[in-house]
Amino acid sequence: MAFAAMPALPVLHGLKVLRPEEAKQVPSYPFLAPLLALVTANRSSDLSDSWRPGTDAREWRGLKLDEQGNLVELMADACGIQEAPPAFFDLPHLEKLWLSNNGLRTVPEEIARLTSLDSLWLGSNLLRSLPGGIVGLSCLKKLWLPANMLTRLPAEVCSMVSLEWLDVSENKLEEVCPEIGHLTSLTRLDLHTNLLRELPPAIGNLTRVKHLSLHFNQLETLPGEIGQCSGLVWISLNANRLRELPAEVGNLTNMVRIALHINELTSLPPEMGRLTNIEALSIFKNKLRSFPPEIALGLAGGCTRLGLYENELESVPPELGAMTNLQELWLYSNKLTSVPPELGNLCELRRLWLDRNALTTVPKELSKLTRLQELYLDHNQLVELPEELGSMTQLRRLYLEDNPPELVLPPSVAALACLQESVDYGVSPELAFKAEMQTYK
Repeated sequence: MAFAAMPALPVLHGLKVLRPEEAKQVPSYPFLAPLLALVTANRSSDLSDSWRPGTDAREWRGLKLDEQGNLVELMADACGIQEAPPAFFDLPHLEKLWLSNNGLRTVPEEIARLTSLDSLWLGSNLLRSLPGGIVGLSCLKKLWLPANMLTRLPAEVCSMVSLEWLDVSENKLEEVCPEIGHLTSLTRLDLHTNLLRELPPAIGNLTRVKHLSLHFNQLETLPGEIGQCSGLVWISLNANRLRELPAEVGNLTNMVRIALHINELTSLPPEMGRLTNIEALSIFKNKLRSFPPEIALGLAGGCTRLGLYENELESVPPELGAMTNLQELWLYSNKLTSVPPELGNLCELRRLWLDRNALTTVPKELSKLTRLQELYLDHNQLVELPEELGSMTQLRRLYLEDNPPELVLPPSVAALACLQESVDYGVSPELAFKAEMQTYK
């Protein structure tokens, strides 16, 4: 059987077959070997797909080079890295390194080779300790270690005096070593969500700290030396077991925000009245029996939100009326049988929660609150309301349910538009309440 001759292939003009020496050259960089060592040690990681030998490293994921071709930033978060081999740390020009959300259990001593590093992210791993070599990172200013398994603050960390931001939150810390006082360059310290029962007096050495998070621990007391942290602007102490505060807290006169809710406080030091820059104060869900008038007078200049709900208050001081910048006042779920007429001086007040108390009446002076939009008086023992409240035509919400049946509204109050079923302001009371709660917290 004869086969037909194959037709001649057409000549392709204009194409040139490159000789091997003419093929595109892939740039070579000193940092390639360390990165490929990381890939080799973690063959099942996501890095194998993007960091491939023979490809241009400038196109690899998570790399940033400077003009000289040095690797200065490396982001390898959530890549499935379980081991960082010693060879990986031969990166003398690296300034920022992200290794969070991996499965790292240890970090080798060779991390000390990252002599230019100023920021290190190691959060959300499985670290139980840190290598002593970390003290060699003399340029390090920011160290993030949240959501690991540390049971103590490593002494090595406390010798890194260049640190400005240290985050060891969401670990299992049971104590903070006294050496924390060596970190005098810190401006932010995050210790929240641990198992801390106390702080060392040396915490007072951190005079530059502006932001200190201590919420969700088991703190029962604070050392008086906390009052030496004169740079503090924001401190969170909520969700602890605090029974009292030291009077020295009143020395923190730069404070703008302080969170004290969800503790076991039965009283507050009057010295807190010196915190004249406070913008919002949350002390709800404690066991307060009184609110010092000195605090009300001291916060009068700038505080816009005051949360005192779910305490054991039987009264509030008339001086509360001096807080004329208040926009929201939360007093619900206490043991109030009356409120002072001076509350009528709160000319900026938008929302007032007085529900779930034991009020039998409210002062007529509340009618002077011409900017008030929401007034909560439900779940009380009201038997009468002053007819002057009928002038509060700007009210969008007035809650009166679950009071004694003998409560009869004055005609002027009953005629308020906010009590008419046909009024619709576009947001349900429940949703509005939840939105405000979320904003406040």
